[in-house]
Amino acid sequence: MMAPWWPWVLAIGWPLVILWVVLAWRQRTLQATVNQRLYDFVGDRPQRSGAERRRLTPVAWRERWRQGTSAAALKLRPSEYAFFLAASFVVPFGAGYLLRGISGGLILGVLGAGGLYAYFRIKKQRWLHKAEEQLPEFLRGVASALRAGSSLSQAMHLVADEMPEPLGAEISRVLRREALGFNFSETLEELARRIPSREMGLAVMAINIQREVGGSLADLLDTITETISERQRLKTEIRVLTAQGRFSGWILTAMPFILSILIWFADPHYIGPLFESLRGWGMLGAAFCLIVIGGVVINRLVRAPEM
Repeated sequence: MMAPWWPWVLAIGWPLVILWVVLAWRQRTLQATVNQRLYDFVGDRPQRSGAERRRLTPVAWRERWRQGTSAAALKLRPSEYAFFLAASFVVPFGAGYLLRGISGGLILGVLGAGGLYAYFRIKKQRWLHKAEEQLPEFLRGVASALRAGSSLSQAMHLVADEMPEPLGAEISRVLRREALGFNFSETLEELARRIPSREMGLAVMAINIQREVGGSLADLLDTITETISERQRLKTEIRVLTAQGRFSGWILTAMPFILSILIWFADPHYIGPLFESLRGWGMLGAAFCLIVIGGVVINRLVRAPEM
């Protein structure tokens, strides 16, 4: 007799929901703090009414997607992104259902969707890291072009033509939007949203402030370039020193789940007693919570400080 599927949801679903809520709240708090610091420099934060905040039309949602990192790094429309995630769940679910029923389908479906989501996330992080590495070189080129007598737009255009992707393509996008009549400061702020790094935010904020108060932009860009280069060097050293701990945390966290799934698909009767009693489900839930807590603790110990 096939075991019911709802104990899987009770034993695994609620810790995932709690963990997701905690991480989302923490990320929201951190982002709000960073935004507040930026607005303290560039001016008052625009206020929106409650009705405007609650009203999120499909057009507004697509606009937010277009201005975000996902559109820049993945080159996907929202519908394409949703289709790939849905297909990554449905196809493994069908295979797992044929092998081990609805429980096997749910396991493989979640693994498929989670694997594709992780791939998209890693791809965005690599894209963002590459753009951050190109930023000092781009700022040096702009500063040299400014000293040669070019305007800011001309200097950015000259350097963007020689700059490879991803930063070159994003700067060219900013210049095209400016040529179409968009405000230059707003296009720079959109660039900072599509490349959400502190280095890019610092450069955009400095350029916007300099355009308002005046001064030597070339000297300012040299100072920013030196600061960004030192920050990147320090971040690289920290990542090298914590690499062993980070990989150990990933392996120790993922190994119990991978081994359990492999054993269950290879010989369900070997691991079956855990799913046939309340005590077994309690042990599974406790083990899952302890693994998640251990993974979070290891991540906190080896994670580089916010810079």
